[in-house]
Amino acid sequence: MPPKLFCLILSILFLNRVTSISATSLAPSIDGNGVLLVPSDNKYDLRVMTDGATREETVEQISPDSLQVKGTFRQTFPGPKYLLVIYDAGTNGYVAKYILSVTQSQIHRLSPAALKTASG
Repeated sequence: MPPKLFCLILSILFLNRVTSISATSLAPSIDGNGVLLVPSDNKYDLRVMTDGATREETVEQISPDSLQVKGTFRQTFPGPKYLLVIYDAGTNGYVAKYILSVTQSQIHRLSPAALKTASG
């Protein structure tokens, strides 16, 4: 088979595969071992639960080459303490808010500079 014909056949097969992929194929459905991944239309919802930590996010395809991610991460510590990270990533970059809670009613907000200093 001539190389040009072979490339043409491969291109047709590839384009056929790309156009047959549905929007829900951004990710497969998963439910088990603390992971729940639910695709729908042009997005998917993810929840990952481990000992003391939970991550939840929604990933949406806003254009063929661009995704928008919004989510939270919560880590619990001994006593009534937890760290909450709220994040958003997309075409405008990555933005995160960090909240350290000592009790449910007393919340301390830490700036990124304070977190960098505390981590060394």
